[in-house]
Amino acid sequence: MIRSFSILIVLIPIVVFSQSKDTTTSKGSFAAFPAVSYAPETSLQLGAVAIWVLKNDDDSQSTFQRQSTVTPYFVYTLKKQLLTVVNLDYYLSTGQNLNASIRYYNFPDSYFGIGNDNDPDTSEMYTNRFFQFEGQFLQPLSEKVFVGGTFDTHLTSIRDLESDGFLETDSPNGIQGGNLFGLGPAFRYDTRDYTIYPTKGYLISSRMVFNVLGDFNYTGYEADFRKYLSIVNKDNILAIQFRTQFTVGTDVPFYKLPQLGGDERLRGISNASLYRDRQMMYTQVEYRRPLFWRFGMTVFAGVGDVAYDLNDFNLSEFKYVAGIGGRLAIIPKRKLNARLDLGVGRGGQTGIYIGISEAF
Repeated sequence: MIRSFSILIVLIPIVVFSQSKDTTTSKGSFAAFPAVSYAPETSLQLGAVAIWVLKNDDDSQSTFQRQSTVTPYFVYTLKKQLLTVVNLDYYLSTGQNLNASIRYYNFPDSYFGIGNDNDPDTSEMYTNRFFQFEGQFLQPLSEKVFVGGTFDTHLTSIRDLESDGFLETDSPNGIQGGNLFGLGPAFRYDTRDYTIYPTKGYLISSRMVFNVLGDFNYTGYEADFRKYLSIVNKDNILAIQFRTQFTVGTDVPFYKLPQLGGDERLRGISNASLYRDRQMMYTQVEYRRPLFWRFGMTVFAGVGDVAYDLNDFNLSEFKYVAGIGGRLAIIPKRKLNARLDLGVGRGGQTGIYIGISEAF
């Protein structure tokens, strides 16, 4: 799903970026871009993506007054398919942080099976129709430590399956869709000097989601460790990430299983739905630097895998990726970049990714 949108927004914004300037007001900076593309499963796609960086009182990042962002995007196709997302990362003046995402999808997706050895050339296309509201609300205990709660509401309908196809043959848990409601605790340790484009500091976050209401019953654990280093000066940044996502219980719908790939996780895997299972871990590193005018570049690499149980991970089976990327500052005053990345993965897989802000 995300890959389809990534292909969509690459076509027009590159031209628009080079000709337009961001709009900066007393309330912050705003930029919006149209996009058009075509895919056989969707026909003509029409869409738009925007970014709004809210302005702090002192126009800087202080102990509790950090940069807030709102990022909506919208896609509609001539086959009446729809994709709508609003991502919010909002900091109150007293330090509380609401990080949330509202999504409505009625869009094609691919099923390759469950596991870490799926064939990139063998899949089934189906329609994933869902509404999701998920995120977390955190209260600062100090300038570095935040605690709070996390939530996930996911209402799903799986449609347009092929008769006697891959999905019906496998019959994974959740093939009929279902409703999921999860709650749990969340923690964050944050010493980054800037939230949009960090040049130094740590970000350590974790959360547990207990899915005990609705049609499924399991527990999900997530942990994310990031380190940012300035090499010689702030023009040369090294970013390092290690992330894990584990589940306890077997009552997990296939579309909520941890997975690799996409524009944030191991760029270079050919499809974000290719590898999924109950447990996941990966690490990636990226070097970033500006070039000239609004342009910059990155070089990145990563390794990771999925498995049914933790003791099933095998280093010889890990997936590895490497790639390069270009950056274009769409709101230079806020250090906000649009990105175009090309990744290459194990077995000759490739992926092209478009996004706003850095991958991690």
